[in-house]
Amino acid sequence: MNLDPQLIGVLGLIVMVILVFLRVPVGFVMILVGFLGFALIRGSGSSFSIMGNTFYEALSDYNFTAIPLFILMGFLAYYCGIVTQLFDTAKKWVGHLPGGMAQVTIFGGAGFGAVSGSGPASTATLSKIAFPEMVKTGVDKKLAYGVVASVGPLAVMIPPSILMIVFAIITQQSIGQLLIGGLLPGIVAATVYMILVYILVKRKPDIAPAQPNTTFKEKMMSLKGIGPFAILVFTIVAGLYSGIFTPTEAGGMGAFVVFVMVLLKHGFKWEIMKNSMIETMKTTCMIFILVGGAFVFSYFLSVSRIPTTLSQFLVSLPVEPIVIILGIILLYLILGMFIEMISAMFLTLPIIFPAVIALGYDPIWFGVLLVFLVEVALVTPPFGMSLFILKGTVPGSDLRDIYKGAVPFIFADFAIIALFLLFPQIITFLPSLMN
Repeated sequence: MNLDPQLIGVLGLIVMVILVFLRVPVGFVMILVGFLGFALIRGSGSSFSIMGNTFYEALSDYNFTAIPLFILMGFLAYYCGIVTQLFDTAKKWVGHLPGGMAQVTIFGGAGFGAVSGSGPASTATLSKIAFPEMVKTGVDKKLAYGVVASVGPLAVMIPPSILMIVFAIITQQSIGQLLIGGLLPGIVAATVYMILVYILVKRKPDIAPAQPNTTFKEKMMSLKGIGPFAILVFTIVAGLYSGIFTPTEAGGMGAFVVFVMVLLKHGFKWEIMKNSMIETMKTTCMIFILVGGAFVFSYFLSVSRIPTTLSQFLVSLPVEPIVIILGIILLYLILGMFIEMISAMFLTLPIIFPAVIALGYDPIWFGVLLVFLVEVALVTPPFGMSLFILKGTVPGSDLRDIYKGAVPFIFADFAIIALFLLFPQIITFLPSLMN
């Protein structure tokens, strides 16, 4: 019996959702559903051919080299001590503001995102470095939880963002434009978080006492400590923005610069190199399985014609395109409450992205917006990954307190999304100027 390809596509989506909620790893779900669905529509021979060629053709893409290079750069930067120096400088410059160490964590955490590229890795690092320091200086635990849970995921926005690179490759968009497109939105998000902390502390001053002010001379002297950080960020951002580097070359140059910094500061230490390489390989393999599965799943959806049908349906709706975009945003916010959003992005992109482009929206704008929605999902109860990372890394932490601390920052995230909708130039301005 020959089934209609669209019916097979719908059945495949239902099976996929069931398996995801049963906690089957998403990468394997996409491979399984994509393989079986393609076999039902085009035959087992074609399906085996897709499986045999897709992983090699997709993952041998030269652009993918940027992912392990940026991941390696982040781990080496952590061991090099760049993060600690960055926070020491931030403390002298913004520690005197209402909010004290909470403001320092937002400022320094946003900077750390520029050398991390991974939201979960950044959250885990901040929970070990910044959280104890905040509590020690009198910051309320709930506020400290909210700051770390929200600022850590900023690493997925600020270049070099691993998620931006993956989005660009899957959707065939410019990696450089997407990376640079996340720079201003990341700064805007950090600024909104600092304003939120300022308001909260003005209402209840005892939740985050300010730190003693430092002299202008001390502030200027502290800038010497962030020399390595400044060199690294300038190398990557300036190289990408000017077109001197491709994203892959920027990743290679960034990893090399940090490697030299590690040698100058610590000499060659096998333990640092071993740990950095092992963590890089583990993270890269996880991402590549997801990406390979996404390509197999995309081939299946393409032959089922579901993305095309959905795009035609959405374009024909008698409503303004902004209404449909708001519906898509709501969909991702709801998904983020229940499933791991990075995986959800891979699952939904083959369906949603063609529809968004058919509506006439800028793909770079949508890509950055979507990555920010992934960031919000990392903080959204009940299953936000950042919340569970905090629970696992902070001894004696209470998940209810973590949830309560995250709530004000989630409302701040809604305000940031509104800014991106009202002023899309926040995202598109820098990419439009690139060579």
